[in-house]
Amino acid sequence: MRQLWVRSLLCLSIACPVVLSSAVAFAAPPVHATSDDDATVAMARERFKEGVSYFDQKQYDKARAAFLQAYALKKHPAVLLNLAQSELRSSHEADAATHFAAYLRESKDASDSERQAAEAGLAAAKVAVAEVDVSVDERGAEIYVDGALEGNAPLPGPIYVTAGSHAIEARKEGRTTATQVNATAGKHIDAELEFAAKPAPPKTEAAEGAPPDIAPEPVSSSSGRKPFFKWLFSSPVGLVGVSLTAVGLGGGIGFALASKQDYKNADSVASQITQTAAIDSGMANPNTSSLCLAPASWLQGVNYNKSPPLADRANQYANACSKYQDNVHNGDTMKTVATVGFVVAGVAAVGTVLYYFVDPGAKEANDSARVTRRRIALVPVVAPGQSGLSLMGSF
Repeated sequence: MRQLWVRSLLCLSIACPVVLSSAVAFAAPPVHATSDDDATVAMARERFKEGVSYFDQKQYDKARAAFLQAYALKKHPAVLLNLAQSELRSSHEADAATHFAAYLRESKDASDSERQAAEAGLAAAKVAVAEVDVSVDERGAEIYVDGALEGNAPLPGPIYVTAGSHAIEARKEGRTTATQVNATAGKHIDAELEFAAKPAPPKTEAAEGAPPDIAPEPVSSSSGRKPFFKWLFSSPVGLVGVSLTAVGLGGGIGFALASKQDYKNADSVASQITQTAAIDSGMANPNTSSLCLAPASWLQGVNYNKSPPLADRANQYANACSKYQDNVHNGDTMKTVATVGFVVAGVAAVGTVLYYFVDPGAKEANDSARVTRRRIALVPVVAPGQSGLSLMGSF
């Protein structure tokens, strides 16, 4: 393994000690702060040194615990990188992905090698976890994952969870909204949470309890044919056309979205394979054209001698390549079905409109058959021996 320099980042006004380490960890230039409590900084520095020592001894769980203590005492982005590297090697991939991502967001002064190490570590961790983008319709809402507070909306980035079922919840001002996600390793999930209630349907123009005789009179087409929408929902052919159009359009949209997600998943897996191959080969742009065909032969060709063993790593590549091919195949299938759906919707819509103009049932029978408005009137009556008012009308 290549030796890399690891520098303590918890210095104040004195020079930072430099430690030669085999750890795959990096640090930014030293930070000088004069307002921190000296005892706290000294304690944080000791925990950081302990973490480096444990890391060199490959005691990654102990290194992780020491770096966690150092970061609790001194929240510095560089400690995150060392912490994430320890978590990646101690099988805490979800925590590692979270801290690698936080480091990439917060460490603005990181060198190219440090940023590349963080990006490679994030890619390796994401192979074993699911990435969840959480969106909430109200800013400032507290977001919980399996009961643990992750932060306030909007979150600075996605969250990372292990494979399986997870409860995601948002809370604000006594209100709660929640959803359940089923996470799969290496996949991306969008989780949307909404507090807003759905708007009530608009009321009709006719007031409740209004007399029926003020209802509007149906209007006949000037061409002698029924209005299109009146015919559409009264004709069996029209109803079939509407149904086919709706099913085709809805299916086309649904399968198109599914195809897009499958292709997105395939691109994500391909990116993870390439980034992991770069780590295993020690090359920035390794030739991976034969990797999926013969993972073991490819690893032997790049002199792979890292952990896990070659056979296990070859099996991981084979599984990743299988995921990539499955996503591409599913994307192609969904795309074809979506195209068929859109064609069905188009043919049904055009055919329904054309049939309207040739359907004899679309013609109005005659004027006397039309529904007329019911009218009521009071008429004065004067006759020999009687007088008063008479109620007259048509029904």
